Amino acid sequence: MRRSSYWALLVAFGMLFGVGMRADMGMASAGSPRALEQSMGDIQWGWSPKQVYRQLKKEIEASYQEPISKTTDAIEEDRLRHKMAEETREIRDSYLEFDGTPSAYDSGYLKGEFTHKNGESLLRVRTENTQDFFFFINERLWKRYRAFDASVFEGASFADFGRALQQRYGKAKTGVPTPGTPSTQWLEWREPRILARAVDNNEFYGFYCLILEDPKTVAQLGKLRKTRANEAGAGGGLVDMVEEQSDEDQNADIADRITGEIRRHDAPEVVDQK
Repeated sequence: MRRSSYWALLVAFGMLFGVGMRADMGMASAGSPRALEQSMGDIQWGWSPKQVYRQLKKEIEASYQEPISKTTDAIEEDRLRHKMAEETREIRDSYLEFDGTPSAYDSGYLKGEFTHKNGESLLRVRTENTQDFFFFINERLWKRYRAFDASVFEGASFADFGRALQQRYGKAKTGVPTPGTPSTQWLEWREPRILARAVDNNEFYGFYCLILEDPKTVAQLGKLRKTRANEAGAGGGLVDMVEEQSDEDQNADIADRITGEIRRHDAPEVVDQK
């Protein structure tokens, strides 16, 4: 990779990690475990879907505070407030419980990151260049899956992506795919309070990803996931690295549980919970 492209990659990382909503805090020295921990921002392992939603909502509102305060155009202010509400509504409506009901996630790139009928669920957050998926088990956050649009990195290879991550988070170990699964490239980091994997999904899905997990929960997955994949109708994909060691109507109100409200089908508007 040309040197100029590598610097472009670092700039892209600065944009994605260093500033803005749901970005890494960027306060620790490069290559330190602290930098990896701070990838979660203010969100903490063990939070409920409602807590994560409220934090994300707070961050969205903060990102709109300045443009709203600066505009003197009532129409523009209304447009900004509508867009802000749409962003929070999209997060709320993304909430899904893996209760055995088939979904697109069962055959997509997240296959293998969750199981059905084990109290697991997720929230999805979209930004211009990333998608974040927050995974919960028994209402407790234990994983964040961040997919980066590879186009952001101007054709950088996964090796370049990995080098940029290691410059920020420290040296990684090369992961070994589970036998029988695609030979996806991946890197891993292990710290006392956080586990991380960088995975190359560019060939099949057009992005690279960074997966963060709570070590304590990962170590207990064998006990927490009492319903096996063949019983729940889901499974496959990449095995979590520490595991080696240790009907629409029925769910119509699921998304509203995380906001603390019950919403009628004919009234989909968001009611903010302060």
